[in-house]
Amino acid sequence: MSYKSICTIATSMSSTETTKTLIDTITVPQGIKALVGVLCNIWTGTAGTTTLEGLGGVLELESDDMSPWGGTQQFLTGSTVGNGAGWSALQPTMHPTHIPCTPGAHIKVSATMDIALTINNKVRAQLVFE
Repeated sequence: MSYKSICTIATSMSSTETTKTLIDTITVPQGIKALVGVLCNIWTGTAGTTTLEGLGGVLELESDDMSPWGGTQQFLTGSTVGNGAGWSALQPTMHPTHIPCTPGAHIKVSATMDIALTINNKVRAQLVFE
């Protein structure tokens, strides 16, 4: 069994938004049978968060050309609280899955933050296939 891991680009989220934002669109590689893991990394990137400002949200995967998905898959990102030093980061958490995939299909990766922040945070996802 072999695995293929793909990371999205790091996308800035608007600090005042708590609506879904497209992070990237991934093309499922050839020879792939299933999505077996999803990770999400969120960080502020620059100083400016306030003490006790929460950082967390929902990562969402959508595909219009993979019928086994049934629409949308959602994953919690976990959460952390600002440390008062002006920056925060959320360590990635692996969400094990076993969702059938169609090689060549497209997966739209989006994120929705739980609360509006004082500065723009960044989001990146990693999809692990077998």
